[in-house]
Amino acid sequence: MSTLALHGGSPVRQDRPWPAWPQYDDATEQELLTALRSRRWAISWPSDGTWPRERRFAAEFASYNDVPYCVSVDHGSSALVVALEALDVGPGDEVIVPAMTWVAPASVVLRVGALPVLADIDPRTGCITPEAVRVALSARTKAVIAVHLAASVADLDGILAVTGEAGVPLIEDCAQAHGARWRGRAVGTVGAVGTFSFQNGKVLTAGEGGAVITSDEGLYRRAQQLRADSRRYSDHDVLAGQMDLIEDGEVMGGNYGMTELSAALLLDQLPRLDAQHNHREKVARTLELGLAELGGFGPIPLPEKATRRSIYEYGIQFRTGTFGQAPAGRVAEALSAELGTNWWAPDPPLYDSTLMRPHTKRRFAAAWTEEGRRRSFERDFSGCEQYARTTLLCHHSALLGDTSDADDIVRALDKIRDRQEEL
Repeated sequence: MSTLALHGGSPVRQDRPWPAWPQYDDATEQELLTALRSRRWAISWPSDGTWPRERRFAAEFASYNDVPYCVSVDHGSSALVVALEALDVGPGDEVIVPAMTWVAPASVVLRVGALPVLADIDPRTGCITPEAVRVALSARTKAVIAVHLAASVADLDGILAVTGEAGVPLIEDCAQAHGARWRGRAVGTVGAVGTFSFQNGKVLTAGEGGAVITSDEGLYRRAQQLRADSRRYSDHDVLAGQMDLIEDGEVMGGNYGMTELSAALLLDQLPRLDAQHNHREKVARTLELGLAELGGFGPIPLPEKATRRSIYEYGIQFRTGTFGQAPAGRVAEALSAELGTNWWAPDPPLYDSTLMRPHTKRRFAAAWTEEGRRRSFERDFSGCEQYARTTLLCHHSALLGDTSDADDIVRALDKIRDRQEEL
């Protein structure tokens, strides 16, 4: 094989573009234009006598997840804030959060005045474990956030056994798991509340957006008001010229409303989601056969009780020493150079992340004392360390082409392993 492309050698893949993301077509453009021309761009505007698009999307997304209630919001972070406040989490409380995740699940806990307590993960799946939850519990624990990470699902049965014993509700962060299922149930419906993000890279996207789903009518009523300045949908039909939201004031809320333009995109994208899942699975299966033949590599595993995965980031795991002393980040650079698309190592765990800096805001000072920092950060995180050392990730769009793309990935890994001394 030639020198690594990282050092000027011929790359494994040349002159073949990867699938673009997001995907759209004429129907997407028409949906947006119709919303644009309606001049009704938000629910905080008089009705035209029909349901607003964001409420229609919420109903369709609830149906997709086999759950009765959904509240759409402007961002995934907002969905987490609404979920926490719906469960009455606030100052003096603790919320257990996985240490290996994007910063939002921890930062939103601080935003509601509580302390995020980091817990370790399974080094294979990247998800928080029941054992780590048990270790992190205290008398102040008010909720647990389980993030279904990358392409796997957290052990929901095990976690619910721990939270149920402790009398603590479970929030499922499904920002990376739209459509995944646990024992046949949609993720997000197993805990008390499920939250989603529709950010640009997600498998269901509107650029930005989010949703909260639940089977609890009381939480649903509360969540509506928390996202719309203490207002909720009317219980009756709304006539043209009237407002969709009534001023209820059972709980003081903020303004986290989804725009009608975002909802139009989601109404177009949601019916495409399962076909895209199926396509990614087909390419992933080819890739996994190639990884098995290559030896020493495998996908991020899915727990046995997870009956469908949702691939947001596809993960390839390798044994320590496969690439000599090269860190995963350097291997990812070499893989990117060979393939002409981005690969990366997992983000640093939150206790090492430059994004997790509560001390830089005075509003967090009451929770983020020196004692709070120790409570949050000081425990064993060996699962995070192993996951970070042995995992390579790429965006799900890399699996939206054809099976020859999987062959290229396998060939690139083989080349890099063969020439590891160049890393």
